[in-house]
Amino acid sequence: PRAADAAAHVPGEVIIQLEPGHSTAELVHDFAQRGLVPVRELSRRMNIWLFKYTTSNLKSAAEDEAILQDLRDNPAVAKGQFNHYVQSRATTPNDVLFGSQWGLHNTGQLGGTPGADIDAPEAWDLVTGGTSALGDEIVVAIIDAGFDLNHEDIAFWKNTHEIPGNGIDDDGNGYIDDYDGWNAYNDNGLIPGDAHGTHVAGIAAAIGNNTTGVSGVNWGVKVMPVAGSSSQEAIVIAAYGYVLEQRATYNETDGAMGAFVVATNASFGVDYGDPANFPLWCAVYDSLGNAGILSAGATANLNINVDIQGDMPTTCPSDFLIAVTNTTNNDVKNSGAAYGVINVDLGAPGTQIYSTLPGNAYGFLTGTSMATPHVCGAIALLYAAGCPKMIDDYRADPAGVALQIRDFLFAGVDSLPSLGAITATGGRLNLYKSVLLLQQNYVCTLHITHTPLTNTRDTLDDYEVRCHISSDTALVTDSLLLHYSLGGGDTIETLTATGGPSEFHAFIPAQKPGTQIGYFLTALDAGGTVDTTPQYSFRVVDYDFSVDPSAVADSGGALDTVWYDFTVHNTGLVADEYTYNLLGNSWPSAIFDASHSMPIGQSGVMEPDASQGFSLRVIIPSTVYGETDSAEIDVASVGNPLVKSTVQVVTVSTGAPLHLPFVDMFADTLFDQAKWFHIAGATISTLGIDEPTPPYSLDLNGNPFGADTIVSQPIDLSAEAQVELDYSYERTGGGDSPEAGDSLIFEFFNDSGSW
Repeated sequence: PRAADAAAHVPGEVIIQLEPGHSTAELVHDFAQRGLVPVRELSRRMNIWLFKYTTSNLKSAAEDEAILQDLRDNPAVAKGQFNHYVQSRATTPNDVLFGSQWGLHNTGQLGGTPGADIDAPEAWDLVTGGTSALGDEIVVAIIDAGFDLNHEDIAFWKNTHEIPGNGIDDDGNGYIDDYDGWNAYNDNGLIPGDAHGTHVAGIAAAIGNNTTGVSGVNWGVKVMPVAGSSSQEAIVIAAYGYVLEQRATYNETDGAMGAFVVATNASFGVDYGDPANFPLWCAVYDSLGNAGILSAGATANLNINVDIQGDMPTTCPSDFLIAVTNTTNNDVKNSGAAYGVINVDLGAPGTQIYSTLPGNAYGFLTGTSMATPHVCGAIALLYAAGCPKMIDDYRADPAGVALQIRDFLFAGVDSLPSLGAITATGGRLNLYKSVLLLQQNYVCTLHITHTPLTNTRDTLDDYEVRCHISSDTALVTDSLLLHYSLGGGDTIETLTATGGPSEFHAFIPAQKPGTQIGYFLTALDAGGTVDTTPQYSFRVVDYDFSVDPSAVADSGGALDTVWYDFTVHNTGLVADEYTYNLLGNSWPSAIFDASHSMPIGQSGVMEPDASQGFSLRVIIPSTVYGETDSAEIDVASVGNPLVKSTVQVVTVSTGAPLHLPFVDMFADTLFDQAKWFHIAGATISTLGIDEPTPPYSLDLNGNPFGADTIVSQPIDLSAEAQVELDYSYERTGGGDSPEAGDSLIFEFFNDSGSW
């Protein structure tokens, strides 16, 4: 069938390159009996022509081939061939409403310009998305007002390490019941429904080629739903904070926990916002980027130059934020979308975009909100298109590879006159070109990916060494080797295929307790390229242990005592005991037994799999609010002193409580640190009139860019009743203070133990 497809051609048509000095008339004369006539010139410089001949009297395909051969034998012909059919390399999904998605494939529907699209079908011929080359489940985090989690055409991410609805933080990530995602509005895992968020999620990631509805830019990517797109900046930061926690956890646990989030999508902001007033919001994008996440942000739905008039978040200076404006199906900027040659990076389809709506419905929406998820989905598709080496490099350098992905997106845009002078790239997203640039320019060649073996208690079963080996050329199978050493010379084993794509393994024989094993891997491909991994090592444990928790922090008032409790687990194969050493502390501290009754320096002998508790007592000295003490507890095996663990401890003072009457006359220009632990903007000056203690008074000058603030140390009211708070102020110099937003805040510790 493949040969037949390759030979298929237009009946009665041939393409002929004529020899220099010869003309079409010669062939017409020589093949008059075949009815040969020229149709059109295909290349003047190469003298190539399209001819037709009569097929009505042909008796077989063999006779067709004979005509071609007669043409090739003619002295006027340099080369001749049939006019073969050429198949489009564009992969068109079978989603029944795909024809309405002009942003992905524009055929002129809705009065648009054919080709004014992101070339999605062409990109899908190369990759459709879903997982990385090393098997990571790719996730995009959509931060919006809400989502229809039951929509038939969207695959929502689930936190499978969390048990839904049990009121417990099962995976220990700081978020209770976040099985479906996170609601930053209400600080819980209940995701509200919303049309806008559902529409945005479908643009980036509707399930493709499932005979249902529409297709997303990325067919198989999972959507992490995060509610938190508006109302207050604190909610926005909390929403991004959840995404950061999931990806950072994924990085820290080698994918065992968290989520492989590669992009966020923000379809919200502050019109005319100045990033100087939003330093924490802007800083979030660098933190996400350092974890490996690019963020796509929708610019304003206003025809303004954000470089001059401002916008949040799309004028934030982070390299990891991609600002997107809205283009139409005629490849011009939407007249209601913002621009800026410095801060707006590129355009994407955002006008009359067809996507998912709640209740398994579909419909059109317009805005920069619709443009941005095209870019979010494109980021995810590039990670699906990367080779194993790229993903391995991404694991080692998340921020560096994320910036390379951004650069492939920017370099792949279609340049548009309408965007040339008003966006940084001068173009509109082109998915196909960006995928092609990545695959052509990210040098993969031969590469071994391996997760190093860790210490083991197993003395009976051989130790399996698994790896993934990829190459642009064929592998030399008998040159795929495992080299290992048990303390003497090297032993070499040939790696064999495991049945998975490009997956290989070999085995190191089981060893007795205490054996240290070193190993590395080598591979050779047909192109002569060699790859060698670093030297790895692991130990068959005899002495081993763990300490839980490995880091703690707590607080207390001056002269209070704070206790920390720990557990040591003997995870080794033999009985052992452990020493406890306290280092680095400046506040009075000591290590006690688990009952807090007796100071200790050693655990006593513990059998394998046994556990024992110990405690740390910290006495907070006379301090002011916010002072800290950092300490370390070094735990070491007595049986093998090289086996150690370190526990980090941080204690924070909440200061010495003040008592009534609490009075400050501001007798000089320096604030009394025993009374005030936080001072921002406020001063002590001579501007007041009739100060109680001339010449000074507290000066809160009504700074319009942020309130001047002082905060007192805690005041002890435990012995008081019917407490009233009285204060007075005076305006001087015709200033604008107090104004809306200026506050005197009184916070108290209630009977249930909460502020």
